[in-house]
Amino acid sequence: MTNPDPRIESLEREIASLVEQRQTLRTAGAEAPELEQNRREIVARQHKLSETLISIYAPHPAFALAS
Repeated sequence: MTNPDPRIESLEREIASLVEQRQTLRTAGAEAPELEQNRREIVARQHKLSETLISIYAPHPAFALAS
């Protein structure tokens, strides 16, 4: 088994922390702008995680292989 990429582990930890923060915000009755900022941060980290996973596991675009 290969060692997990530290970038993936770091991003997963950041996402988990942001989700936990979101739950705390919602429980505390946070205002919409604060929830929206948190949502945007989660989305940004998820996007970065997706890009990282693609760069590791699918470094060449599929359409390039078809040519």
